[in-house]
Amino acid sequence: MTDLRILLWWTFVWFTVICIGLCISAYFRYRLKTGIDDEHGFVNKYEYFGQPIYDHEGKLHGYELLLREFNQRKKRWQLPKDVADFPLSKVVYTIRQIDPQIIDNIQMLALNMTVSQITDFRAAYFFKWVRGVINNQQLTIEVDAADIRRASPYKRWQMRSLLKKLDHTTVKVTIEDVDSTQRTYVMLRPFLPYIDYLKFNINSFEKSANHWIDITLAQWQRRAEKYGIVATVSKVEEADQVQLADQLGISLRQGYAYGQPDRVQAESKLAKEK
Repeated sequence: MTDLRILLWWTFVWFTVICIGLCISAYFRYRLKTGIDDEHGFVNKYEYFGQPIYDHEGKLHGYELLLREFNQRKKRWQLPKDVADFPLSKVVYTIRQIDPQIIDNIQMLALNMTVSQITDFRAAYFFKWVRGVINNQQLTIEVDAADIRRASPYKRWQMRSLLKKLDHTTVKVTIEDVDSTQRTYVMLRPFLPYIDYLKFNINSFEKSANHWIDITLAQWQRRAEKYGIVATVSKVEEADQVQLADQLGISLRQGYAYGQPDRVQAESKLAKEK
């Protein structure tokens, strides 16, 4: 009996020590985490550009914020090469710089987030924060299909769990840059019941002798409709691509045929320094 008491005592001690250690580790891990509310030198290097989203009638429907990095050598803005955790606090600041006439005339504001950011424990507070800034416009979060592909199985499970709990009446979710491969469909299939939009890269669905299409855009549409998902297309540049979207009845479009990304700030801090 005495031996059992000693065993239980030491079991309790070790369990307590392990729990305390995990709590301390979690505290410092999240305290040092970059990406949600820490600038860490991002201010002068990155800026958000806005690209319009139009419907099939040519009416402005939404506005997407796209992160850009300033290349000092080439003296131009470009897509960031490796920014997994850019500061989301800057998004709210940038939203406030958008021309009020743009905000008043759109139904939706779309923000890009990484899998790491959307699964961060502070993401729910961030959504409320942005909702308080954009008034009555629909907030849409966009996650890149390639980012989901690179994520670990645990991160994907985390993301699905969050999407299940998310209030989709206030925050919509888009998976963007979806291609025509079977691999992408298999990967995204578990997410389909919990998302609102699929944004297809229209270049991936153009037939050619060197490009094999596993799943056509029409097939994707039929599968998306089972879950009430709205199909949109991006990177629309040519007249034949516009015609394809018309033919398939895809209303929401984005690309150079409708509008190029442009700076949403009249004068950035970086510009002032030059």
